[in-house]
Amino acid sequence: MDEQAALDAEIGKHLMQPENYGKLENANCIGIGIDNTTQSYVIMYMNLSDTHIVDIMFGSNATQDVNTLGSLFTEMIKGDEIVNSLKTTLGLEQDLQKLYAEIPAPKIDKTKPEGEQVEHVSTEYQDSANMVLTAFRAAMRHYDRQKSGVQEDRFEMNIVKSCPYSGTECHFSEDNKKD
Repeated sequence: MDEQAALDAEIGKHLMQPENYGKLENANCIGIGIDNTTQSYVIMYMNLSDTHIVDIMFGSNATQDVNTLGSLFTEMIKGDEIVNSLKTTLGLEQDLQKLYAEIPAPKIDKTKPEGEQVEHVSTEYQDSANMVLTAFRAAMRHYDRQKSGVQEDRFEMNIVKSCPYSGTECHFSEDNKKD
């Protein structure tokens, strides 16, 4: 089996039977990654030791893509050293930023009415990954805040989108300058 086929099989497995989905009772840190554009979120529950991610689970009100990515991500870092998990997350966040940057500009069709001129640009896949990674970052922030004496039930973070077209409406306006 080649590398792409193995990857496709792994994704299919997590799509059909997500791992680590649900609430982790007695979690010592909880983080939520929120997409305010869609009101979707991922909540990450973790039990950490001083050095390792002992257990991790997640929940979501979002799409199947989010659940598949959450399953893949939690399986990837479960049982790992916190330091390694943070490095893995940083690499994934850098890959995500590249994917946002590669989103093409929306097409403009001036023959259509004003409200329909600009093609919708979807960032659904990127935003799904972003919510999972942001929920992990929020849980880690919750853990750090608790260690410094801040008592709270959870820590919430909004996802940051670096695509200039996501979450905003594009408008076309004719240049009034005459040459």
